[in-house]
Amino acid sequence: MVVLVACGWGFYASANHDKTVAQNRVTALAKSKANLTTVSNFFIYNQERTYYSVAGVNKKNQQLLVIVPAGSSKVTVLKQSSGITGREAIQVVQKKHQIRRVLHTALGIYRKSPVWEVAYYNTKGKLNYALVNFKTGKIVEEMNNL
Repeated sequence: MVVLVACGWGFYASANHDKTVAQNRVTALAKSKANLTTVSNFFIYNQERTYYSVAGVNKKNQQLLVIVPAGSSKVTVLKQSSGITGREAIQVVQKKHQIRRVLHTALGIYRKSPVWEVAYYNTKGKLNYALVNFKTGKIVEEMNNL
């Protein structure tokens, strides 16, 4: 029993360490390449590829989103005002589906376009994902009843 708890704790600590390393790396990139002065949110997107993204404010007081592919230093910078927010993406999905509970939203790239991933449980308790285009606010892909 003790061995199982120790193994579980080790796995959790390792995963949390990896997340912290990614968050620190992406935050540093966003500050240097997009001139962010503050970072308010960090997202992990896992679909076709893993992307890390942060939301923050730059020196001109503009709200920006910075997306970085895992293992890369290439950044995509978006003005928050040029698209929808994560909350608005949830509302788009709620108009089409009955949601019991939202698990998370995450910003990433899907088919060369920025999207919000909305992960949620439907009223039947099944896991679902919807990808909502950042600029148009339209659902571009769904994975239902997983």
